[in-house]
Amino acid sequence: MEPERAGVAGGAVNTFRQLGHALAVAVLGTVLTSTMRDSLSHGAAHTLAGCGARALDGVVPEHTLRVVFASGLNTASVVAACAALVAGVLVLALVRAPRAAHRPPGTTAAAVTGDSRGPSVEKSEATSPPKNPAADPR
Repeated sequence: MEPERAGVAGGAVNTFRQLGHALAVAVLGTVLTSTMRDSLSHGAAHTLAGCGARALDGVVPEHTLRVVFASGLNTASVVAACAALVAGVLVLALVRAPRAAHRPPGTTAAAVTGDSRGPSVEKSEATSPPKNPAADPR
């Protein structure tokens, strides 16, 4: 990536990171609530998932609330671990390190890239147009 475009790349990475976090919280919260709904009523599961365990005192035994909540957390953790494993495999399969240009011994970078001006030309001179075309010695 060119240094001039580093800000765009950084912004894109941060945008996708934020979207990923929001999506993960939504999906894992849904998994947690769905797992708890298997053992509790719909309303009780949502109350417990929303930090309302005190509102369920006397309605549902405390031990049951703890077991159901732990079961939901376990299921959400397994789903998160599976997603992380799949993401890791995808990264290993799809992201490749850039290969270095093969240079035969004794040659310069300019000879490999075809730059006839030689290795003394800086990158900014090689990529930017001359300021005064009439004064350009090329």
